[in-house]
Amino acid sequence: MPKLKKILAAALLLALAPAFAWAGRMRVLTTTVYIASLAKTIGGDKISVESLSPAGFDADNYSARPQDLFKIHEAKLFIMVGLNLEDWARDLVNAANNPDLIKAEIYHGIPLLDVPKGVVDYSFGDIHPYGNPHFQLNPEDGRIMARNIEAALAYADPGDKALFQKNLADFESHLTAAETRWDKEMAPFKGDAFLPYHESWDYFAQGFHLVIPDPPKSIEEKPGFVPSPRRIEDVIRLGKDKGVKLIITEPYYNVAIAQTVAQGLGVPCLSISLYDIGLNPKEKDYISMMDVIVAEVSQALGHGH
Repeated sequence: MPKLKKILAAALLLALAPAFAWAGRMRVLTTTVYIASLAKTIGGDKISVESLSPAGFDADNYSARPQDLFKIHEAKLFIMVGLNLEDWARDLVNAANNPDLIKAEIYHGIPLLDVPKGVVDYSFGDIHPYGNPHFQLNPEDGRIMARNIEAALAYADPGDKALFQKNLADFESHLTAAETRWDKEMAPFKGDAFLPYHESWDYFAQGFHLVIPDPPKSIEEKPGFVPSPRRIEDVIRLGKDKGVKLIITEPYYNVAIAQTVAQGLGVPCLSISLYDIGLNPKEKDYISMMDVIVAEVSQALGHGH
């Protein structure tokens, strides 16, 4: 009997823990850590925010956990990227049975890249049928994301709209200053060619005037499929022809293949996570995340100049 009481007490504490965590603030859930960071920057102390996919995980391939259902059931606002990046989230939200949940997607207003033309099916690989959803790496798209998040917060909590607007204005001011710094850091590499393992870096190339040669566009021949030895040979040949100076992968893809291509080209290979806010001590928010990424890319490209 004493053991049973301890188990029941532990279960009760677990059930009550989210209530203490929310502490009367608006409950906000996101699908990625960078959305959660932006929401916290804009929402401040008026919200309690958590990302369902933890730092270091690829949000595209996150596997939902049973406790996520409870979190969504108790939340007021759920913010996601959209564009079918988080296919797992749709069923999760439906199963959570929260009819009052406000749902928001942050891609609205962003000029989308890589929008497929014609009929799209799985023979194309793990393709996103509405456009490339990895727009967080272009700072100007980060600005649009922040504005969309402010609009969602204000809709869910109209009484604090003025505070959200002020926090957004502060963020945009800091972002503008950071963009000046990043543009200066990346200016020497304008027009340089680099090649990603996966098509996650198109918006970064756009934002900083770099080139991703097409072909090969990426090391993957089809998104989500491990490239064949023939594909790797073709990528190295095309990379040499196009003057590729850097290979970039992410740690949740096949780093060894990316390193093989880099060695074949005689160029550096970077492995950079796009979801490290809160995991990497240097990445505390969206701007410091971009600080780290810009610094690593500029340093790697600098070796070729």
